[in-house]
Amino acid sequence: MSSAVLAVRDLSARYGQREIFYGLSVHVDAGQSLGVIGPNGAGKTTLLRTLVGLLKPHGGDVRINGAPPRQALRWTPVAYFAGDVTLPGGVRASAWGTLGTGAVVTSEKRRIRALSRGSRQLLGLRTTLGRHPLGLIVLDEPWEALDPDTTRWLTTTLQAKRDKGAAIVLASDRLQDLAGLCDSYLFLVGGQPTLMKAQEIASVGPVTAALLTDIFDKLRGGPPSLRMAS
Repeated sequence: MSSAVLAVRDLSARYGQREIFYGLSVHVDAGQSLGVIGPNGAGKTTLLRTLVGLLKPHGGDVRINGAPPRQALRWTPVAYFAGDVTLPGGVRASAWGTLGTGAVVTSEKRRIRALSRGSRQLLGLRTTLGRHPLGLIVLDEPWEALDPDTTRWLTTTLQAKRDKGAAIVLASDRLQDLAGLCDSYLFLVGGQPTLMKAQEIASVGPVTAALLTDIFDKLRGGPPSLRMAS
């Protein structure tokens, strides 16, 4: 088995009888980041939940530091956040914001469900990423509902965590935020995963949102307007 922080081999997932993706193999080493891109329903959230042991794969294998996810979580510090579904709405923000970090993330006394969407997202991210060190970070749509200032904060924080040795997996529809941040990109289109390194996408200069969009459209047979017209 690979010495990667995260090693995935021949992974497949189903919703009932419908196959979502298959043959997914990827590894993420310490200090590397992976961006996951795909249309709604492609299985991005399913993949991330499988990586941290919340779902069992239909087939294939996931290892975190050489062990199955639930076992690895006993000794590998893993941060997982997926927005409101991972937040306890009835808990006061100030109380939940100290969990696992020992630091005061917010002095807000209202319950989490009473906060604005952007404030909930930021609270969750600050609390989830507040621990150090982190061996693996898995975030589902992390930039969702963030304003420009908090968007910059998140990107800078992820870069710092990566530079300190964390392996990072990010699923996002905001290609402008993924662009240039990741060492490799996994496209989930039509059930068939396509993995590309940043150097393959942009041999000269940084990966841009335009380049990611172009690859995404080619893999799914063109932009929506062209596919509907054909």
